[in-house]
Amino acid sequence: MQYDSAIKCISPELSADIATLVLGRKPDLKQISESLPSDERLVDFLAKMTGDEESILHVEFQTKYDSNMPVRMLAYHARIVDRYRLPVYPVVVYLTQTDRPIETTYSSHVGNKHIFTFNYDVIKVWELKSKTVFKDELSGLYALTPLMPDADLAECREKLIWAVEHNLISASSYMCMATFARLKYSKEVVKNMIEDKLLKQSPLYEDLMEEGRVEGRVEGRVEGRGEGAEKTVIAVLAARFGSVSDQLSERIHNLRERNSALLDELIQLVATANDLSEFERKLDKMG
Repeated sequence: MQYDSAIKCISPELSADIATLVLGRKPDLKQISESLPSDERLVDFLAKMTGDEESILHVEFQTKYDSNMPVRMLAYHARIVDRYRLPVYPVVVYLTQTDRPIETTYSSHVGNKHIFTFNYDVIKVWELKSKTVFKDELSGLYALTPLMPDADLAECREKLIWAVEHNLISASSYMCMATFARLKYSKEVVKNMIEDKLLKQSPLYEDLMEEGRVEGRVEGRVEGRGEGAEKTVIAVLAARFGSVSDQLSERIHNLRERNSALLDELIQLVATANDLSEFERKLDKMG
């Protein structure tokens, strides 16, 4: 799903400030492999926390309620301990509100005998306050602020762009903010967050353009810039909407070869399209 891809795109900075929320302090984190033993399932984020003692921070992001989460977290926990042999601090972050009670425990009993209890922390984004996030400068959480109850979209956008410009978070967060905002707001409202004028002023747009220019200088020819931009468009599509088919990649390549003047328009389209279908429809019109 596009939300999973967006989370993966900014999970290090996002998870660092999730850790600040649950621990009450900003830990020293060194990201480690999310690949676990057994069936090699990937978790959302793992990092080694250093300080008085070493431990592992494990963060999972959930778009919606999952009744099987306690079992999943227990299974992840066992595999993480098996691989790293360190204490693990598990956290689940829920993005969208639910009326169902959210479990924070897995408890096992056989007959009247209590076998064990496994606990994990839960962060409900809809219970966080954007004003507090901005006041505490938890910039890793800025991409999620549109989902918070006191959110002002103009303020969220302004604060996030400021954080990107000051190198507190990656440029990808701007696009991810708009992606997460779709969980709560209409397409029209979200589209206003990433209007063309703002996009051109954003560091993310400059990053996309610069990557193409760097490719051009490395290749030593004009086409290099186009090839770099083409790769960037496909990479951003994958980050926003999941995998990109060979057929769609070929269409983008052919369009770029036929008319390289469309590169700027193509970069704007990949950042503003609501989904792959809309991207492909508008790609047809460009061709």
